[in-house]
Order: sequence, then C-alpha cells, then structure tokens
Amino acid sequence: MATAGSARRYAQAVFQIALENKQIDSWRSELDTVAATLSDPQLEAILEDPKVHLDSKIELVKKCLPGLSQLALNFSYLLVTKQAIGIADRIAIEYNRMADVYQGLEHASVITAVELDAEDRERLSKHLATMTGKKVTVETDVDSTIIGGYIARIGDKLMDGSTRAKLEALKKKLVEKT
Repeated sequence: MATAGSARRYAQAVFQIALENKQIDSWRSELDTVAATLSDPQLEAILEDPKVHLDSKIELVKKCLPGLSQLALNFSYLLVTKQAIGIADRIAIEYNRMADVYQGLEHASVITAVELDAEDRERLSKHLATMTGKKVTVETDVDSTIIGGYIARIGDKLMDGSTRAKLEALKKKLVEKT
C-alpha cells in the first residue's frame, strides 16, 4: 500500500517534470483533476479490483480523464499500475505545497472578531505579505471572543494581534507589579 512518503516522492517527481517543462500551473490543474476523478468510490472500486485486467483499467482511466496531457495520463496509468490511486489526493496536495513554495506563495489562516469584506482581506493580505516577504493568500474565520484585531497562522508561525491577547498581556503585567 502506498504511504504519505510515497505521495511526497511521486509529487517531487511530478514537480521536477513540471519545472523542466515550465508547466507548474498546468500540472496543478491536472493533478487536481486526477485526484478528484480517481477518488470517485465507484471508479476506485473497479481500479482496485484484482479481477479486472490492467488493460481494462488503463482504458477506463483514459475515458474518465479526457483532455489531460499525455504526461498526466501516463502518470495516472502509473498510479493504477502501482496500485497507488488511493494517494492521488495526497500527491496533489504535496505538489501544490511544493509549487507554492517555489512560487513564493504562503497561505494564511486568519481569525478575526468580525467578518472581513474583500477590501479588508486584500489589505490584510498585503500587510502579511510585507511581514513575510512573500505573497500571501488569506482564508478567514470569525471568532468574536478575540474582541478585535486578528490571529494569523502562516505555516508554523502564529501572529496574535488580537485585543484579547493584548488585554491578557496587560493583565499579566498588572499582576506582576502588585
């Protein structure tokens, strides 16, 4: 059975091919399509059935993935042959992570006290980009208990600029003074 380590190795191999052919974004799209298609439970059951001949599986994959480049189709065939279709989604995730790093893109998970409109999200994205030196895409969530400000997680970094955190720090200082 294929593992997370296998997914990383497959993703690295695909990334090298994409890099050499200057097709990073097109491979993103194709891997996402492959992952979505191969994760269909009915298709997955057929492709994993040992009673179904490999040629039939390859033909089925070809029919289910029209419009894919020949290299992406060949990659799909490889996954079927190696019985690794179960990790197609993890391969796509790993590939997208590698492509993001290569392109200098970071993803931020941001919690705010109120819902942000598009303009505020863009301003926050630019602010975080200035802090990280990379382009940042922002996904927001709302938690009114932070009172104001924001809490941002970018990779393994946590930036807590919430009013709640500032009040707790002030409280700690006041307790220390007494």
